[in-house]
Amino acid sequence: MNNYTHAVDAQRRIAIPAEWRKREGETSFYLLPAKEHIVQLIPKETFYEQVIRKAQKMSLADARQLRDLALCASRAQNCICDKQGRIQISQLLLDHGGYKDKIVRVGAFWHIQLWTPEHWAAANQDEDNNYFDVMQRINEIPGPMESR
Repeated sequence: MNNYTHAVDAQRRIAIPAEWRKREGETSFYLLPAKEHIVQLIPKETFYEQVIRKAQKMSLADARQLRDLALCASRAQNCICDKQGRIQISQLLLDHGGYKDKIVRVGAFWHIQLWTPEHWAAANQDEDNNYFDVMQRINEIPGPMESR
């Protein structure tokens, strides 16, 4: 997992560490805005499992669900790593995150979060984000075989 700080180049690109990319074939991600000025970088396969499959169950006859789909899709960005392992981030998502010249990439188990160095440093100083408390909260979430 880990975390890495990387400069944003003039073409709005950041490098994705080799350990987060596929060894063979293209590596594709979806970028989505999240709360607290975070951008989520979700591997294509995971995006399909976690988002597309659920979205496909929404009714095309329901006006609210159509608006919800359009709102989310209009902010999502598909990106493919270039030969140097870089992705380009849209200006919309750079603005959402408040990113300037550096981005902290944080492995978050099944996806990657993009933070500003300042927000990441502040989050790590917050008492509520104590590592052991966080692991306890994760452990309390029912698994797929447990009833909810």
